[in-house]
Amino acid sequence: MKSLRLRLTLDEPTLHPMHAFVCRHEAFTRSHLIHWNTGGDGTVSMIFNVEGERPEVYADALESVESVVDSEVSVRGGESFYVYVRDDLREADRRLLATYRSESLVVVPPVTYRGDRSMAFTLVGTVEAVQSAVSDTPDDVAVDVLSVRPYDAGAVDPLLRLTARQREAVDAAVDIGYYGARREGSVSDVAEALGCSPATAAEHLRKAEAEIMSRAVERRL
Repeated sequence: MKSLRLRLTLDEPTLHPMHAFVCRHEAFTRSHLIHWNTGGDGTVSMIFNVEGERPEVYADALESVESVVDSEVSVRGGESFYVYVRDDLREADRRLLATYRSESLVVVPPVTYRGDRSMAFTLVGTVEAVQSAVSDTPDDVAVDVLSVRPYDAGAVDPLLRLTARQREAVDAAVDIGYYGARREGSVSDVAEALGCSPATAAEHLRKAEAEIMSRAVERRL
């Protein structure tokens, strides 16, 4: 079972209008497709996380897209927001889905839509299936294979790469407010919760943070 990290660069006719909107609008950097469900009526329901601080502008743009059947923006504050979209599948969308929706393949979320007209995602399947998908990518879509490795869920979710003790340390740190906007706890508090020395607690946290951050950066490639 192979895991491929792919980057597809789309031409203008292939771009979805909302991806094109993110590409040209300086208030937004990228959007992440987190969950989706294809309906039997030719529509797809999706949840996105959009990086940007102008949700009202994004919502207005959604209303102007003909293929959008329904949408709702959820704002939690900060530098991103969530969007529910129900969209009619365009012909360009159907072509990509036909390539990567084989019964032998799994697209692992998120699918990231970037400001340079590219999209990136992880594709998992048998060696034959993933090779066929890359070969069958439509000619008007440039495909780059960023990485190839045996499937490892920890490469997708860095928390799965942590040891049990590292996870305990991170859980304790979160509970005491160590990672809060205003840090309320200390390494000594984490150590007390774990029943170990501050030096040991600090080592657990350092290794956990290194694993999580390195994987997070890798996922943005």
